[in-house]
Amino acid sequence: MCNLSELVEERAAKRERIETIKRMLKADATKEQIILFGYSEEEIEKAENALYANV
Repeated sequence: MCNLSELVEERAAKRERIETIKRMLKADATKEQIILFGYSEEEIEKAENALYANV
């Protein structure tokens, strides 16, 4: 069973990955470029949704 601190760390890491993708999208990086850096299409979609929801 995972302890609370592990869950918090995992959630923070996921959030930081999405924030990083959002910065890349703002810098006009393509999906292909972002994928080459090791991010998934699912993560990119989440970042796009979050980014454009704030517009």
